[in-house]
Amino acid sequence: MVSTVEDIETLVADIARLCSDRNAVVGAVESLTSGAIASALGQGENAADWFGGAVVAYQMETKESVLGVEPGTDPCSPSCAQQLATGGRSVLGVDAVVSATGVGGPDPSDGHLPGEVHIGVAIAGEVTTTEHRFEGSPEEVVQLSVRAAATALRDALRRLETARSEEERDGIRIEPIRPEDAGEVLTIQRAAFVSEAQIYGSADMSPLTQTLEQMEAELEDAGGWVARRRGRLVGAVRTRERDGLLLVGRIAIAPDVQGEGIGRRLLTAAEEGSSAAEAELFTGSLSEANIRLYESCGYRETERIEQGDGTAQVFMRKRLRG
Repeated sequence: MVSTVEDIETLVADIARLCSDRNAVVGAVESLTSGAIASALGQGENAADWFGGAVVAYQMETKESVLGVEPGTDPCSPSCAQQLATGGRSVLGVDAVVSATGVGGPDPSDGHLPGEVHIGVAIAGEVTTTEHRFEGSPEEVVQLSVRAAATALRDALRRLETARSEEERDGIRIEPIRPEDAGEVLTIQRAAFVSEAQIYGSADMSPLTQTLEQMEAELEDAGGWVARRRGRLVGAVRTRERDGLLLVGRIAIAPDVQGEGIGRRLLTAAEEGSSAAEAELFTGSLSEANIRLYESCGYRETERIEQGDGTAQVFMRKRLRG
């Protein structure tokens, strides 16, 4: 059997310190781990001060009735992990919840191989998931899942700590995009893409001609993140996930705050909030500042599609995990 006790103890110690520093309380929602995450967290130093409790939900009926998981959700999926974490945070009334769901084995279940595990974390308006493919006996899969859950929770608390420090420094808060943000996002988008229109000599670019109704419809289906400075929306990025690929689109930053690193922070939020293995975005070949930004963030050109006017669409990708 794989021994991960020391690793888990270290992770839990980190979680205890981070919770203590931020006066935060965390919890867990577990399916395949059947209380093992709660047991690990409960052994942390002064756990009574920062560990709020856990919900163990094996059957889908329990997931649906207690935690609000939507009927028909695949129990071994990022969506289920997200809903478990979100529902658990509400039920437990804590600052952050980590969830674990998947197939422990030894046999496949509903088309999923043993060892497929999805971890979710809900914290401060952010819900992230990670997908794992563990090998070994059911006991080993559980141990590895506990370590993955503790890692995800620790990393989320660290991001929260970093985000709060950054917010305290420059007033910028990164939040998930919402349909009700449509009007502000459209305003920022139009302002941000004026310079792009000048570069390409075209005033009919879709970011400039998109209507409010179109934006509202887009945000009903798309994910993404916004940046706010003391309430004012100053940046946005939209995302979609398809077949393990995170599609990043239309990063827009208010002209008066460009150059302050907001685009980079939005990209980071998009990447960390996704369970995809790879991310893709594109820009125009004349948009040299955009290309430099994306390259500095780890993106590399994969394809150019000529537009017939001397310009090209430049597609870039970045490996996120796996």
